[in-house]
Amino acid sequence: MTKLHPTEKAKVKYNDPRLDAFAGEVEKRYQLPPGLIESVKNAGERSNTGQVSPKGAKGTMQFIDSTRKMYEHDYNDPLASIDASGRYFKDLLKQYKGNARAALAHYNGGTKNGKAVLNGQQPVSTETQTYLRRIQQYMMRKTNGY
Repeated sequence: MTKLHPTEKAKVKYNDPRLDAFAGEVEKRYQLPPGLIESVKNAGERSNTGQVSPKGAKGTMQFIDSTRKMYEHDYNDPLASIDASGRYFKDLLKQYKGNARAALAHYNGGTKNGKAVLNGQQPVSTETQTYLRRIQQYMMRKTNGY
């Protein structure tokens, strides 16, 4: 996958098994919970390289520009985007004391959502509530084999 020409990498769909395998490598590299990056990519974001959200989030892992500046990468390269996501989640998990659900809420909806989940509440954003449900359902299907 790393040997593909950049224009070919940009055409790889977000749920390509090669990206899933790379997500697993990133999870190990940054000591993240297994399946975290894959579930965000395939169930949370569901975005291809060239996609831009209505809020301006770009690429496979849907980084907004302010966050992308902190985790520099080429959002046209899905591997770089996945690696940046791994670095970001490593920091989020520290910030939220290892609470993956709070880190996921922050990743999708920002600090207010992450803090709400850390405090045992629902995310303040309906979008983030839906996002967390999608990820949970994906993880359950993965672990139960269906």
